Amino acid sequence: MTTSINLNHSFSKKLVGLDPYFNEMLELYENKKFPKVLLLCGDKGIGKFTLVAHFINYIFSKEEKIPYNIKDKIINVNSSFYNSVLNKTTQDVIFVEASEKKNIKIDDIRSLKSTLANSTLSNKPRFTIIDEVEFLNVNSVNALLKTLEEPTVNNFFILINNKQAELIETISSRCLKTNIFLNPIQRNKVIDYLFENRNIKNVIDYNTSLSPGLFLKFNEIYLKYKISLDDNIFIKLSLLMTGYKKEKDKSLISLANFLIEQSFFKKIKNNENNIEFLLDTKSSIIKMIKDFVQFNLNINSVLNSIKIKLRNV
Repeated sequence: MTTSINLNHSFSKKLVGLDPYFNEMLELYENKKFPKVLLLCGDKGIGKFTLVAHFINYIFSKEEKIPYNIKDKIINVNSSFYNSVLNKTTQDVIFVEASEKKNIKIDDIRSLKSTLANSTLSNKPRFTIIDEVEFLNVNSVNALLKTLEEPTVNNFFILINNKQAELIETISSRCLKTNIFLNPIQRNKVIDYLFENRNIKNVIDYNTSLSPGLFLKFNEIYLKYKISLDDNIFIKLSLLMTGYKKEKDKSLISLANFLIEQSFFKKIKNNENNIEFLLDTKSSIIKMIKDFVQFNLNINSVLNSIKIKLRNV
């Protein structure tokens, strides 16, 4: 379960909008005050993994001929460290990915502990990055806590919490916690950079609270499934649920739920005398979609029920 950091994990080679957090982490590290366990909390897609990737690339490539570009905050993909990560040959960084689909077992944490007991060949610091830490189960958390509490030299942990599930309190109590946040200007700056850098067409509305990563993901879904901003909510839900039925991609359901919330927010805003009915209808539709996913219900019957609900609002 423990591997070198996964470069298939999407992150930007240029750091945009997160400079204050990067500088704070750097200052702690340079002044030898970096905590043994740092917990980064924030919405999924806000750039926490990108922040960590830039931080470790700066640390491990700064003595190379081609170091991290600290002025412009750009990862140099020609650095030896970057390529050692790409080829999974570095011992300096360990990546553990928990998720709703993956079950991190006690044996995985024990394996991690065994790895950490051995020093790196270079005696450099070693960083263990655990992504989506909120999905660790109680047994894995207890095993991890024992590892975190044992004295080790030059072993640091960075835990990433995407707030998709309740984080077990005993983890946060052992960490220095940093909340990652982007204001609207920073968020739009990041989104603009991602679209320009990746040469992607923007087909969804900027006027949302979506994190840059989710904005990009939902835009990708709009393009793939040929969804138009002008489509009514039922057509959008039909396309997304049909796509989910074929591919079982939960991001389609996440977008469906987001669109429902967005649609009913506008309806509630314009119908002050009908709020309770609209809230009940919204909850009912969200439950229908949840049951559709959980019990693999017939898509046509679910969509017909949704159409009737929408017709009444």
